[in-house]
Amino acid sequence: MLNIAVAFFGIPRNSQICFPSIQANVLAQLPADSNVKCFYHLYKIDEVQNSRSGEQGLLAADNYAPFETMTGRLDSTDGVLERWDFEQVKALGDTWADDFASLRNLIYQLNSLHEVTTMMESFKPDFVVFVRPDNFFHTALPTYVFQQPEARRLNAYIPDWQWWGGLNDRFAICGRDTFVAYGKRIERIFDFSKASGRKLHSERLLKFALQQAGAKICTVPTQASRVRISGAFAEESFSPKRGMGKRENRYFHFFSRLRTLIDKRRAG
Repeated sequence: MLNIAVAFFGIPRNSQICFPSIQANVLAQLPADSNVKCFYHLYKIDEVQNSRSGEQGLLAADNYAPFETMTGRLDSTDGVLERWDFEQVKALGDTWADDFASLRNLIYQLNSLHEVTTMMESFKPDFVVFVRPDNFFHTALPTYVFQQPEARRLNAYIPDWQWWGGLNDRFAICGRDTFVAYGKRIERIFDFSKASGRKLHSERLLKFALQQAGAKICTVPTQASRVRISGAFAEESFSPKRGMGKRENRYFHFFSRLRTLIDKRRAG
């Protein structure tokens, strides 16, 4: 039987808005005859503050309710920055020029992703669906990707929009040989910086980690929007052209799309 893990990570800002869309467009799309197990690592906090997005507000306790029947853990953020040597990360540069606030939030997110990935390794999933719980899914995940797990063990399915010179890190479907690279990419921060000469950048780090793992990048058209603590939807561009950056990234995107077409044909 096919083992499929669904991994939730980060902060559930508006579960009453987001989770019904996740139920319909993610969970309901998984093969009915598969062994599905949902995992979570979430931060238990009382208030959300994000200077870059302008968010500030109290986080109601009922945001955590949809995850109570799943396997996982609620943690505070205590000790996270020290664990990943945030002072050394800061020395790489302030990527978003906001006094390291966005960089700090990225480390929290990547740590949460690392924790939930560790939890599900013993489950030995054939596929992992990584989902941020503050996403509202407008469209469904494609179902063909869950066929032929042996042929797709190195595949990583990435949203076909907002790559920002790397790869969209909002959600993904990864085969059994790529999910650890996706989920534990925080371990590659300093390798990425050394190899690229760049400051830490979320999308570029993801591309680096998956390339280092030999992943075969495919695209999915599924669209999702972030929902702020206020309930407002973040403005999103779903154009695959926006943020593609240099010519090398456009070529990478072209070949990823070509690989996707071949992958679809394999599914019949």
